[in-house]
Amino acid sequence: MPSIAVRDLRPSDVPAAAALLAAAQRRALESAPASLRIGERYLDVAPCRSVIEQLIASPRASAVVAERSGALCGFLAGERQLFAPEDFASIYAEPRSTNVPLHGHAVVPGPEAWRIHEELYAALAAPWIADGFFVHNVAISALDAAGADAWGHLGFGRKSVCAVRAVSRPADAPRGASGVTIEEVRGRDDEVLEAFHRRLMEFQTGSPMFWPYTGESDARVRSVRRDALTSGQGFAYIARDRAGTPLGSLLFVPSVFLSPLLVCERMVYLWEGFVEETRRRSGVGTLLLDHATQCLAERGIRWCALHYVSGNPGGGRFWPARGFSPVEYVMHRHVDERIAWAKGPRA
Repeated sequence: MPSIAVRDLRPSDVPAAAALLAAAQRRALESAPASLRIGERYLDVAPCRSVIEQLIASPRASAVVAERSGALCGFLAGERQLFAPEDFASIYAEPRSTNVPLHGHAVVPGPEAWRIHEELYAALAAPWIADGFFVHNVAISALDAAGADAWGHLGFGRKSVCAVRAVSRPADAPRGASGVTIEEVRGRDDEVLEAFHRRLMEFQTGSPMFWPYTGESDARVRSVRRDALTSGQGFAYIARDRAGTPLGSLLFVPSVFLSPLLVCERMVYLWEGFVEETRRRSGVGTLLLDHATQCLAERGIRWCALHYVSGNPGGGRFWPARGFSPVEYVMHRHVDERIAWAKGPRA
């Protein structure tokens, strides 16, 4: 069995790494249902090369490659994340963590793939730990069962799910909870969206999600939402009862939270969706989504993507039942910080 050698990625390795990434994208699309062919641009090597070059250009990036019998058989590229508590990204990523995006890794398929993952991760993880980065995240294709097994073998578990559905105009008018009206919000921000953002974040702190929420990034979230809505690039829908009381909302923005491998033309991102706890399972969420889908189709939108927390039992049932198919998992590992000093009694 040929041995696997791991070394730092050199600029001359990028074309071969891009070929591995394009091949991985082809395998993912071959496994996807015919109704879910997204990211077809990255079936070619040239765009894959471009996203890898952008990733490794970061001063906080590290990248390694694996060779077997003189040929490149895998690469792994990740970036150290340093976020202040008030930064927008701190909602979704730990303040001092590392991130390997979906376009930051690929290996040759086969029975030895898990070994290649293992060797690559070992090479990157050691300096990360030495520098005090104990939280590691890696995004993988939801269509790659072997990759999920390999990262699970390395101690990673699911953190969040990215799911996508095609947007089509419903044959019938949206139906749902009676006595509910839908208001469209576009060109302006709305205090209801701010209130529901906070309620959603508070909800996700509960069991079994345990997603931290300090509120320190709320000002930045408000700024990003306001910019999207006032620029016309974002829009939202608010459901109200007969008395005008807000029951739930959906907020759509451009697809900026996704790996390039998942982005395609005429796609939007469902950033936040929330329904009041007392009105869940009453049809309000379905009515909101059906109404929004009809409006999206009328605007020529073809795809809608979103993320939900893996430990969210409600979201994990609701979104797949409404046609959203998982395309990416963010896998997470938190290494015990004691490893910084606990290396045996004699260390």
